[in-house]
Amino acid sequence: MIRVDNYNSLRFIMWSFPGVKEISREDAHMRYASTWEYVFIRSLEDHEIHFINSLIEEFGPIIPQYRTFQSYSNERPYTSGRPITQLSPLTTSIVITVEDYPQLHKSALRHNLSDTEMTRNDAFLWYTEHWYDIDLDTMVDRENHFINELIFEFGPILPSVDPENEDVVGKPIISVRPLIISWIERPVK
Repeated sequence: MIRVDNYNSLRFIMWSFPGVKEISREDAHMRYASTWEYVFIRSLEDHEIHFINSLIEEFGPIIPQYRTFQSYSNERPYTSGRPITQLSPLTTSIVITVEDYPQLHKSALRHNLSDTEMTRNDAFLWYTEHWYDIDLDTMVDRENHFINELIFEFGPILPSVDPENEDVVGKPIISVRPLIISWIERPVK
């Protein structure tokens, strides 16, 4: 048996089963294959890549199943993807300036992170692990756009919503929308 929470992508694809904390290796292999369309390879950490490769060695290639999106019924047909026989670690060295993103900067300072730069992958993980620090009501459009870029690049944010317990995660965030403030101007009498 393996702990679901030890692997971020596995935890994401199992989010609709919050009570399941452990599954067999064979079940993990099947879950990856049946929900591969939701596994975001660029956000896989090295230990999860190693884990998936060990599952492939033990149970054979992962044959990903993708839903075809021609209809939105529960009976949408599936199509098989190309077999996955091995994953390689991905690295990203693009760095961002933390101060350019006020919510990220505020959260980093709150947690005594003095780095002025971090990789995009580190920023994605920071937003995920410290989502409870993020104030969407005061977020500037540039940071909204940046978070959406990260989601597009690395996959949905599975937010940590309780600073005391990292195991408490919220519903996956697939996009962040700018806060639109509107008001009705009333004529002055």
